Amino acid sequence: MLSDVKRWMKLDTTSLVLSFMSLLFCSMSVLEVFSQSNRFEFSKPLMGTDVKIVIYANDSLSANNVAESAFSRINELNDALSDYQIDSELNQLSKTYQQTIAVSSDLWSVLYTAQSVSVRSGGAFDVTAGPLTMLWRRAMRRSTLPDKTALDEARNSVSYKYLYLNEQNQTAELKKINMRLDLGGIAKGYVADQALQVLMDSGYPEAVVDAGGDIALGNAPPSLDGWEIQVFEDDAYSKIMILANCGIAVSGDTYQYLLHNGVRYSHIVDPRTGFGVTHERKVAVIATTAMIADAWASAYSVMDWGKAVVNVQEHQDLHVHLMESNGENSHQIKTGLFLLQEK
Repeated sequence: MLSDVKRWMKLDTTSLVLSFMSLLFCSMSVLEVFSQSNRFEFSKPLMGTDVKIVIYANDSLSANNVAESAFSRINELNDALSDYQIDSELNQLSKTYQQTIAVSSDLWSVLYTAQSVSVRSGGAFDVTAGPLTMLWRRAMRRSTLPDKTALDEARNSVSYKYLYLNEQNQTAELKKINMRLDLGGIAKGYVADQALQVLMDSGYPEAVVDAGGDIALGNAPPSLDGWEIQVFEDDAYSKIMILANCGIAVSGDTYQYLLHNGVRYSHIVDPRTGFGVTHERKVAVIATTAMIADAWASAYSVMDWGKAVVNVQEHQDLHVHLMESNGENSHQIKTGLFLLQEK
């Protein structure tokens, strides 16, 4: 009997050790999975810029696959929303006049948001500015100002009030002849949002999509409060902001402008005057989405300084940093997170 008890105790002890080892192995496997959440970066030249994607994933194969899905979505959107693509849905709409046209959900989302920003910005943002942007693109290539007669004719076809949207039927109608839509001040933000949505829907919420400075941010990286985003602080310095689950856009004429008779005309065109803006201003906007941030960054780039300051203070849903330089003088305004995250 005693020997049976000793034999049972031996077996039981062995069983306990094996159970403990199994539990330890299980725990190590779980820890190993978490420790394998690595950072992967991808970049492709799309939409005239470098689109960058950052993902946290367990392995490079899954990260690469989901990144390719996001890039495919970007190509799909570019084919629909670009004014450079001859057969894009946007350009097909621009060819119509006084016709009620059913549009895709993507184009509708962008146009609907654009019209909202146009109203709230007093026309400083306007996607009907296509005739003007075409003239200024040609002027930039030739290093000369656009012809005044051509500018006056183009301005006659520009106003967000000439674009009629029917929300119930999701249709659009161009009310004036020779109109042309240009989504350059909003589409990249929307594309970044949609690419991020692909990543999140695929189970990769810890991700960022940067479409040439229009950035859509998902959940914070593992064990961090947010993503480190470098934003200008003044003319000479920048700072790091910690952001997550939002969109940010930065705008300015630092790299693209036309110099004529000592005056710098930005590639950013004021749809109300028909001219590239001449003030030197930097704009950064944080919003719930990159599309909204993109549109407002465009709007604040062309507004008169006084009106911009008033408008910024009226919109509590935005976080804004504006800075304008005039010779030796400069002035700026900050709201929201740009005030809170002073570093």
